[in-house]
Amino acid sequence: MGRSKADLILHPARLRIMSELGGRQMTPRQLAATLPDIPQATLYRHVKTLLEGGMLDVVSEQEVNGSVERTYTLAKGAGRLTEDELQRLTPEEHFRYFSIFAVKLMDDFAAYLRDAAAERVGQDGMSYSTAVVYLSAEERADFQEKVIALIGSVMSLEPTPDRKRYSLSSIVIPDGKDNS
Repeated sequence: MGRSKADLILHPARLRIMSELGGRQMTPRQLAATLPDIPQATLYRHVKTLLEGGMLDVVSEQEVNGSVERTYTLAKGAGRLTEDELQRLTPEEHFRYFSIFAVKLMDDFAAYLRDAAAERVGQDGMSYSTAVVYLSAEERADFQEKVIALIGSVMSLEPTPDRKRYSLSSIVIPDGKDNS
C-alpha cells in the first residue's frame, strides 16, 4: 500500500474513525451514524484503507440484504507509533501530524462543550492541565511504562450500561533546553 503507519493513523477522517472504534466493535453503518458529517462513500473508503493497513480487525461477518456486513475493532497497538516509526519522521511530518492530532482534540472538546450541560462541565470528569516534571532517562522510561500499563488496564474494560465513555489524550514534550 505504501503508506506509513503515521499516514494511516493521522488523517483527520481515519483518526476520527479509530477514535470511535476505541474499545468498541462497530459496523460501518454504526460508524456512519456516529460520524454523520463524513459522507458514507468516504467513510467506507477510509475503513477499507485502515483494514488494508492493518489498523482494524474484523471480529465478525454476517449477511445483510445479500451482502456481507463486517464488524470492526481496532487492531492491537494500532493507535500508537513505535519509537522507530517516530524517529523516521521529518520535523515537518511531525508538525503536520501533531497539527491533525491537535485539531481533533479541539473538535472533540468543542463537541463536549456544545453537548454538555453547563452546570455539569468539570463535574463529569473533564479536565485538562499541564505538569512539568524532571526525570532522568531511566525515570522517564519507567514512568512511561507504568502509564502505558495503567491505560492498557482500563482500555481492556468492555462497554457496559454503567460505564461512561471517556477520551484520554496525552502529550509528552521534552523541553529540549539544557538544564545545567
